Amino acid sequence: MQKNYYVEKKMILMMGEYDHYGKQCARVMAGKSSFLVDRTPLQLLDDTLTYIGFDLRGAMASAKLILGERAWCPIIVNPYLGICLFPNKSPYNADCIWFNPEHIVRTKALRNKTEVELSNGLSIIVDSKLTFFNNRIHKANQLMQISMERGNHPGPILFCLEPKKRHQITKEKTGKYNFSNLADSQKIKESIGSID
Repeated sequence: MQKNYYVEKKMILMMGEYDHYGKQCARVMAGKSSFLVDRTPLQLLDDTLTYIGFDLRGAMASAKLILGERAWCPIIVNPYLGICLFPNKSPYNADCIWFNPEHIVRTKALRNKTEVELSNGLSIIVDSKLTFFNNRIHKANQLMQISMERGNHPGPILFCLEPKKRHQITKEKTGKYNFSNLADSQKIKESIGSID
């Protein structure tokens, strides 16, 4: 069992699992390997976020705000690596599975369940209807896309033009500042504009 683990791009999924002492740990599938980590899935997510300067509470609150959802939101675990995970049910349920949508190849309906084909050639059957599960994938991709757009273009682009000639406001002997330079330069601009 590993003491800790930070979520990386090759992580396919993660779920809660009890060790032989009855303690909840995280079962991680990364590539073709699977291992147990001595942290709960939520602790492992928080550890990963804290490691890069964020926290789980903030990631969950931000996802809810961005998507307008209340529950079971995907979260961005590492914005620098573009890692977003989504839960297949409430993250507080012991049997919740966190999926990395980048590693989902295909989904198929199996009555009221969904078979999820993974990038490592394996598949897993989850207790979710196909439409619900596919909606979770869509929400995770949407969160990542919106966040990337906002990160690359955080708001309106403003340009600040430097004036060609600087005018200095000076303090007169009376103690008042002379704003006549500003008024004179405005009059010059207006007269030039009327000539055009």
